[in-house]
Amino acid sequence: MKRVVVYDPDLVRSVNLPEEVEVYLLKEGLPLIEPADAVLGVHFQSFADMGLLHLGESKLLPIGYEWEPESAILGLAQGSGHLCYFQPCSGQSGFVNSDVRLFLLFLSCVRSFIVSHSEGDQVTIWTAEEMRERLAAFRRGEIVPQRPKRPVFDRKTELTRMRAFFEEKDAASLADENHWWSCVLEQLEDGLL
Repeated sequence: MKRVVVYDPDLVRSVNLPEEVEVYLLKEGLPLIEPADAVLGVHFQSFADMGLLHLGESKLLPIGYEWEPESAILGLAQGSGHLCYFQPCSGQSGFVNSDVRLFLLFLSCVRSFIVSHSEGDQVTIWTAEEMRERLAAFRRGEIVPQRPKRPVFDRKTELTRMRAFFEEKDAASLADENHWWSCVLEQLEDGLL
């Protein structure tokens, strides 16, 4: 059974989200992410006791956070349903995605990228005794070196593909170099993530 975060219907309706976003949030819910499965530190949580976040004249429905609630809260913007972030300590906020479903899709892409990259870096650890036995078997011709069965992971190519996919699906998410996804992709390209 899929575990989801359930949101307070009255609070969700109070923010006047587009109908399809409201229905998705109330009927489907967002995935409950275990700490070990978190991508980019994203967790979804109901903040019913917090109510709406007031950012000047706009309001956000908090739906989750990045790393911890004190660092960055993720929320849906009143009216548009755009996913935005808000940093409580600095008061800064910014655009993430045009729709929470696109955010889930982008997170899935990043998860796949990370998994593909880490699979290519798997190392087998042998004891000295096992290595001596394998070396002897290799010298006897019992072990024949094999070419890798799958292509080597090309980080730069995969990041270029991911950037193009994000641009195609939600150009607004990369429209500014300070947008959340622009920063994430830059950190991935620089090898910081």
